[in-house]
Amino acid sequence: MARTITQIYDAMILEKQTMSALNDLQPNMDSSQTLLQDLTSTSKVAIWRLMFFVMAVAIWSIEMLFDDQVTWIENRAKQLIVGTAIWYRQKALEFQYGDPLVMVDNIYQYSPVNPSNQIITLASVNEVGGIVLIKVAKTPTSSPEPLASPELDAFVAYMQKVKFAGVGISCISRDPDLLKIHYKIYYDPLVMNSSGELISDTSVKPVEDAINNYCKELPFDGIFIVTALTDKIQQSSGVSNPVFQTAEVKYGTNPYVLMGDYYNPNAGYLKVDPIYLLSTTITYISI
Repeated sequence: MARTITQIYDAMILEKQTMSALNDLQPNMDSSQTLLQDLTSTSKVAIWRLMFFVMAVAIWSIEMLFDDQVTWIENRAKQLIVGTAIWYRQKALEFQYGDPLVMVDNIYQYSPVNPSNQIITLASVNEVGGIVLIKVAKTPTSSPEPLASPELDAFVAYMQKVKFAGVGISCISRDPDLLKIHYKIYYDPLVMNSSGELISDTSVKPVEDAINNYCKELPFDGIFIVTALTDKIQQSSGVSNPVFQTAEVKYGTNPYVLMGDYYNPNAGYLKVDPIYLLSTTITYISI
């Protein structure tokens, strides 16, 4: 970052003080604050100080040019097409449903950019078996949703145009993976009842809320971690000891399979299966 003229001038004065050969240039103690007084002076002392000032301005000008160059390089670097996973994700988020692409400087882009048509709000990109796998979803409400069939068709056509030549891509946007999970919850009967409700407010079910919120707060295409969920349940009011038993997951029309300690949702997100309500899969035990 460029220094000010004052900073440069004062640095030159400090450096001069270290050179005995320049002791004749008096006064030794000087600063930019006295410079204005020299503008109308005919003193030789004033002349060397003005020379220092001229040099300070010249150095400041060069440093400002360096700053401008650095800014230009940084901005240009952000615009370069590098074909990384981050770049593909950004292109997915830039998709505008219903708008045509135009070729500008040999690059497909939208003109004009219309944020109201950018329906994709969640996207992840991973390379799987030499294929760029792009998962996307939209959030017209507070919960993620898959793209409708026409929207996904348009998105696939868009990515085929903007992608790197020779790169294989696969775009998916699916309903959430479904979760069936069983816990045994030891609870404080002074705080919670046998249905998992707070005694002080029976509309609140801390354990069920913790599980549902964990699923909602999971980053898109993030990893579901059983231990992290158990920790979250442990912090719930009235819970003394949450004991994880089993969890099963499924996506699409596939059957349920046992989940290990970690699970990466196929759709990028998941929710508790409404067929297997938590009220039926959680056992509460008073202590």
